[in-house]
Amino acid sequence: MKKLLVITPSFYPQIGGVERHVWETSNLIKKAGWQVSILTEQKPQAKKIALVADKKIQVFRFSYPKIKYLGLLLIWWQILHNYFKLIKTADIIHVHDVFIWYLPFKLMFWRKPVVVTFHGWEGKFPLPQKNILWRQLGVRLANKTIAIGSYLEKYYHFKADKILYGGVHIPKVLPKKTDLLLYVGRLEFDTGLPMLLQALKNNTWDGKVVFCGDGVLREQAEQVGEVVGFSNPEHLLKKAKIVFAGGYLSILEAFAYQCAVIAVYGNSLKKDYFLMSPLGHLISLVKNDLEVTKKIQFLENNPKQLQTNISKSLLFAKTQTWENISNVYLNYYSELLKN
Repeated sequence: MKKLLVITPSFYPQIGGVERHVWETSNLIKKAGWQVSILTEQKPQAKKIALVADKKIQVFRFSYPKIKYLGLLLIWWQILHNYFKLIKTADIIHVHDVFIWYLPFKLMFWRKPVVVTFHGWEGKFPLPQKNILWRQLGVRLANKTIAIGSYLEKYYHFKADKILYGGVHIPKVLPKKTDLLLYVGRLEFDTGLPMLLQALKNNTWDGKVVFCGDGVLREQAEQVGEVVGFSNPEHLLKKAKIVFAGGYLSILEAFAYQCAVIAVYGNSLKKDYFLMSPLGHLISLVKNDLEVTKKIQFLENNPKQLQTNISKSLLFAKTQTWENISNVYLNYYSELLKN
């Protein structure tokens, strides 16, 4: 049985786009006959070693000291001291975002195939030069590079072997909609949430408002709606008419549950994040609270147009399966092992 080691900054039970991506693909790769192990950061609510799925995926966690420069050295030491054998015996290494964690081991195991998937832009704009250089180094040292979104090629100045946008499960039962506006994501300034909050303060929406996430803007969000924290939004998506989404995964899930999607951009990178993707023409993209207000009112007052957009979005979501993404990875693994 071939062995895959996945190195990721975070994993289940944490909730987020990267965590969901790794969870879904790892389980499908395991079903394809691979032995899969996860190496990730220790989170407060996660056990040191957790067995997931059908107890055939082992998750190894190490502490991540948030100390500049020294913290990275401690990460390398922990991996070297505790998980060197895990790396040595793996047939393929798949790194999600944090290639720097694997850097010294790439030099030790130069011939071991490495696949890297880059997911996000780290929330800082303009991009720090060091962030660009670290990713370019990862591209040069990896055997295959996958970018979640073509905007990454533009802003980090590299060419990926494959562009993906995430996966989704299509519900089998038709959702029953209520007057619910749902926000999915971090409650932070860089997500465009302040624009939605301002629009809601102006009584833009008469129905219920729920925020599925957490962050520094939690108190402000609680003034205009209910905050349920980071949790599976599935039961809320079944009821929501409009979803305010900040990432590809939350957009695809909204499409799958037949919700209209509004997204906000605050800089050129975030604008390209949406418009350079095939999701861009299926969402309502706005740049300030006035446009948020107008778009919500338009969607409420034009049910025919709303339904047309939802139907197109659902058709697109049906083409974005986790099986397709996992097959991309499996094909790359097979190709690399033949070389």
